[in-house]
Amino acid sequence: MIKGDTRVVGIIGDPVEHSLSPIMHNSAFRHLNMNYVYVAFKVRKEALREAIEGVRALDMRGVNVTIPHKISVLSFLDWLDENAEKIGAVNTIVVD
Repeated sequence: MIKGDTRVVGIIGDPVEHSLSPIMHNSAFRHLNMNYVYVAFKVRKEALREAIEGVRALDMRGVNVTIPHKISVLSFLDWLDENAEKIGAVNTIVVD
């Protein structure tokens, strides 16, 4: 059950409606009795900056990133790990 203290994570992309990630992650959260919910968010490229600001503002734990944002999102992040810097793309954003 989603409550006020449920942690939100998800995936951002466009398109994202086809993603099986919410089914997979939410099933794992239930199985592990974790108070998390995983949501797919369709984010247009012109709204990417605002979406990342929203992830932070809503105190989300993080998001997975899919096409077409894996590269363009880099400029909106505060820090990159060594692998992301080498590759020049990210798959996961963790909010500390």
